[in-house]
Amino acid sequence: MRPTLPSDFGRKWLGIGIAMMLSCHREPPPVPPGEPIPAEPDVAVDTMDKECDGLIAAIAAFGACPNQDDPMRDWAERVGEVAQQAFDAGKKGHPDAPSQHVIALACHKAAVSMRDATIRCQAGPRPKID
Repeated sequence: MRPTLPSDFGRKWLGIGIAMMLSCHREPPPVPPGEPIPAEPDVAVDTMDKECDGLIAAIAAFGACPNQDDPMRDWAERVGEVAQQAFDAGKKGHPDAPSQHVIALACHKAAVSMRDATIRCQAGPRPKID
């Protein structure tokens, strides 16, 4: 028996059914935006000189931690010296007020990081890594 093709009536309804299925498909609605994320509050900083002196003091306190090992003490001493030289050279350039504010912010953030590292050091010696 030879294969028969669907009749014209069947092809017509098949095409209509496919067209209906395709026309009913819709993308889901977009997700509504969430609540806005608030900006970080502005950090109140002092002058560039005071903030950078605070950073050097924080580096020295990190190096003086009793649980610190010798390589880290040496590192803290070298970094403190290099930072002091860099700040002295920067002062000779007489940066304008906006630049001084940016430098003060950077020194403040680094000093906070060094204070946190000192707190971690005071909690006990570093764990040994195998």
